[in-house]
Amino acid sequence: MALSVGAGQPAVGGRAAGAISGPGRPPSKRSLREAETALEPMDTSYPREDPRAPRKADGAAHTALALGAPRSPPRDHLIWSVFSTLYLNLCCLGFLALAYSIKARDQKVAGDLEAARRFGSKAKCYNILAAMWALVPPLLLLALVVTGALHLSRLAKDSAAFFSTKFDDSDYD
Repeated sequence: MALSVGAGQPAVGGRAAGAISGPGRPPSKRSLREAETALEPMDTSYPREDPRAPRKADGAAHTALALGAPRSPPRDHLIWSVFSTLYLNLCCLGFLALAYSIKARDQKVAGDLEAARRFGSKAKCYNILAAMWALVPPLLLLALVVTGALHLSRLAKDSAAFFSTKFDDSDYD
């Protein structure tokens, strides 16, 4: 098999830059493209254009603008919902949060990010309500016990002072 160098292709190590052709076989398009890029001077300008970017007919690269700030992926609050469910809170709010968290994760996997955000937001609201139902009654009970104990101690102190007073016989006349 004879090696031939295509027109305008530099010979590297006795071979053309990727161009191997037999008798009657023209060089491949890939080898021609590699040879053309090998002859171009190195681009030292800044900012550099992406060589993979599609080019217009006149050779200029397309410009793509991203509108708006990139949004983070929606949160599904699944772990929080599992803990809310396991705590066995009032009105099964943790279970509702878990259901919406699973729906949010399903929508995120399906690619519907807006529905995933909605379901994630509902899951967050139910988790907050479940946390409030889990925290507020014990704190309220603790506050009632403390204020009741303070009131009883004051009553006991006053009654001890009442029974420790000494009365004279003249007080009963």
